[in-house]
Amino acid sequence: RMMRGESAPEAPGGAGNPSAASFLAYRYTYGFALPAAAVKPTLDSHMRRCLDAGPDRCQVLGSNTNAWSEDNVNATLRFRAEPGWLDGFVTEVKSGVAEAGGELTSSDMSAEDLTRQILDTDARLKAQTTLRNRLQGLLETRNAELSDLLALERELARVQGQIESATTTLNVLRKRVSMSEATFNYQTRQSAVSPSAFAAIGRALRNAARNFSDGLAGVITFVSAALPWLIFVILPGLWLLRWFWRRRRKAA
Repeated sequence: RMMRGESAPEAPGGAGNPSAASFLAYRYTYGFALPAAAVKPTLDSHMRRCLDAGPDRCQVLGSNTNAWSEDNVNATLRFRAEPGWLDGFVTEVKSGVAEAGGELTSSDMSAEDLTRQILDTDARLKAQTTLRNRLQGLLETRNAELSDLLALERELARVQGQIESATTTLNVLRKRVSMSEATFNYQTRQSAVSPSAFAAIGRALRNAARNFSDGLAGVITFVSAALPWLIFVILPGLWLLRWFWRRRRKAA
């Protein structure tokens, strides 16, 4: 089992017995709480540190920043790094975050076992390489018929494509083993009393006049729409109903 900080084991196909090794891809997640004004500069500083280290040691995979308000800023940085370099970088980050008035709030480590995928891909690559060599030997036979030569060339092209695909897959798996993936989450440190705590009250007070005018406009609209019905329909109808009722009483 490859422990964190050690060099990656030799890829299958090298010296030794590859079936006795374990190939693990490590993932690390760190959470930091910082003052809102320090979130974006801290992310930029860490990204620049990774880029300056070069792609052999650190590769930025992505970053994003969300500023919901002046005192609520969140950011994320994802990168892949060489384990030894990552150890020193995390130590520096913790110190730098503390100096910026922040703190480490969470950390997590997980590992994905890629042993079977690497060994299977390596075995498939060896088999395809052997087959390619045999096909190339058959093509060198000068007394073969043209139809056989064409069929051999098509098969050789197919096998060569599979070799290239397996080689690419194996290189990707090796990279995941030799370099650890890390995610840094930066969140705003919440103070006991922040400006946003009274933001809703401030907005409500600012909108009070508008809400009152909107409500009064609704009442005026309703009255203006109902007034013609009241004058020309409801009141005459009530008068006719009263006249009809009084007439019936007199007849009775």
